[in-house]
Amino acid sequence: MIRYQCLELLAANRTDQLLVTSQSGQRIEWSHLSKHEGNLLVGMMGCAIGVGMGLALALPHRKVIVLDSDGSVLLSLFNLATLGNLQPRNLIVYVFDNGVYSGSRISYATATSGNTDLEAMAKGAGIKSARTIRDIEEFKKQGIDALAGNELAFFVCKVEESLMHREIPRPNTDLAENKYTFVRYLERTEKKTIPFIGRG
Repeated sequence: MIRYQCLELLAANRTDQLLVTSQSGQRIEWSHLSKHEGNLLVGMMGCAIGVGMGLALALPHRKVIVLDSDGSVLLSLFNLATLGNLQPRNLIVYVFDNGVYSGSRISYATATSGNTDLEAMAKGAGIKSARTIRDIEEFKKQGIDALAGNELAFFVCKVEESLMHREIPRPNTDLAENKYTFVRYLERTEKKTIPFIGRG
């Protein structure tokens, strides 16, 4: 399964959901596929699930999507325990597991290329809905159908290592500009002022 194909399907089926993506190859690919103002591009690894969880808890009437990677999840495993205990029903997490850190010019294996099983770890943390997806048809059925659901969903999407993100032009906005665009989108759609660090 190719990550970009999964992201194409998500982009085609995404409506007004808020979306958070981590600092990894899919951030570049998603920025290429979707120019939605509700995209929050997190500039570091290990933070996307925590940020998405916070949004889901603060805005329980909004669906929130998180795009993360195996390397990023492994950096902040405490997020799994928090997610397993809080269980926000309006959150969907897609972890694209290619078994490598491939954001740089050189790829290094992650623990999931060995014995580490993210689905088992998530279930052990209390995320009973965690499941592994291994082919695009399964992604179409389970991964896309979850967009219409009303339960916490956690998908470990086993994908091939792909270097497509190295060929795609980088986003033409920086992370600070993206943050302001995202917050203004929230203010406009929620019809209220959102306090955040950096205002004023």
